[in-house]
Amino acid sequence: MDVNSLCSTPDLTMKTSLLPALACAALLSCVLRPDAVAQTSFIVGSTTVNVMEMATGLEVPWDMVLGPDGWIWFTQAAGSVSRMDPDDGTVELIYTLPDVYLYGFTAGLHSMAFHPDFADQPYVYLHYLISNTESVVKRFYYDADLGTFTSASEHLLDLTLAAGPSHNGSRMIVDDQGMFLLCLGETMSASASAQDPASSHGKVLRFDPEGGIPADNPVAGSYAYNWGHRNPQGMVKAPNGYIYNSAHGEANDDEVNIILPNRDYGWPTVRGLCDTPTEITYCDANDVVEPIHEFTAEVVAPAGMDYYDDPAIPGWQNSLLVATLRGRQLHQLQLNPDGDQVVSEQIFLADDYGRLRDVLVHPDGRVFICTSNHDWSGTPGPTDDRIIALVNNAIHTEVSATTAPVRSMWFDQQARSLRFSGATDGSERVSVIDASGRVVLTKSVINGLVGLPVLAPGIYLATTHGAGTTRSVPFAIN
Repeated sequence: MDVNSLCSTPDLTMKTSLLPALACAALLSCVLRPDAVAQTSFIVGSTTVNVMEMATGLEVPWDMVLGPDGWIWFTQAAGSVSRMDPDDGTVELIYTLPDVYLYGFTAGLHSMAFHPDFADQPYVYLHYLISNTESVVKRFYYDADLGTFTSASEHLLDLTLAAGPSHNGSRMIVDDQGMFLLCLGETMSASASAQDPASSHGKVLRFDPEGGIPADNPVAGSYAYNWGHRNPQGMVKAPNGYIYNSAHGEANDDEVNIILPNRDYGWPTVRGLCDTPTEITYCDANDVVEPIHEFTAEVVAPAGMDYYDDPAIPGWQNSLLVATLRGRQLHQLQLNPDGDQVVSEQIFLADDYGRLRDVLVHPDGRVFICTSNHDWSGTPGPTDDRIIALVNNAIHTEVSATTAPVRSMWFDQQARSLRFSGATDGSERVSVIDASGRVVLTKSVINGLVGLPVLAPGIYLATTHGAGTTRSVPFAIN
């Protein structure tokens, strides 16, 4: 057995333990270096978007998060956490969970998030099943020198999290107050519990980095941020201030919502919009939040999602990009200027890559998508599962030294600025990512300089885009 198969082959006896985690991380580097050749292309407005195959041979990658190191970190259902270089597709195993419970490659390891102060507290948070009835949130200490997790907490929350064969959710994000939001489903067996404040079923939970209940939670002494969800599998905090989520309906009424505190989303009485007499009565009595979008043409099973607003693909600016499982498509939901309504919908990649599980928008405008063809309902192809990149080659292309020399970028601590060698035509921009993986600033390079007066002390990653080549430089503000 080669290194790649050793690090990715699951133990199909429900519990997955490939190798002792530290030994595997220390001795093996699961590296995939595909040729990253465009498989196909499509048109968005007047922009040609090329599809690049970045990583192959995966098994149900579930959640992709941009790491503080500039790599894309991702989970796989069988229990592994890996990271991928977004430029050449190199994949490295970080850790394999010894206690994950795997069921049908749709219930196992799900969502991931970074500590909001990762520079000082390098913790990674994971939500996963430990049995067929229970899931947990644990945090893991990441040793950057060893490239692996070296310690793990017990279950952080003072609440038993339910689990089932499917519909466990989940996505996990960090809000503007540094608190974690985790969306959970009704586990296929407890729809009525989505309305029970004491249950984790069908909820968005909010907790602090230590696993405690934040003092400003809407219900005192409760993790519940809102309730009444069926199977939410996507969640994103957009720069416009809104938090969006996607959720599966039951045979119809798949939906996209705006996440609000202390509100009821209606399940199981309300399915999608409040548009039947029974639903209208319930909605009026319980102040139900209606979705901003229903997938009404067919059942698509929306999964991961992200917000797009980069000029690399102008036709997608101010849009939600939603991966779908049963639909096997990427949906673009164009938002109105206020961000609180969907005004149009377009479909891309229709059945080209099978079931799509998650979407990640890179700060340089590329879009990364992972497939889910090894799960219980998928039909894997010879290279599945995959991570693909959607790229505007007119912007993201290698430029030879004879046509455009690569300019250096460095951080000037005294001036609190990023500086560049050589001239710029004004088209180059820099995105600054904090230690939790959030884009905190995007600015144009003016006269070889980007000022950073508003950034708090901490560790950051600066990424340039828009000038032919992409470069990333870590820096610290003292």
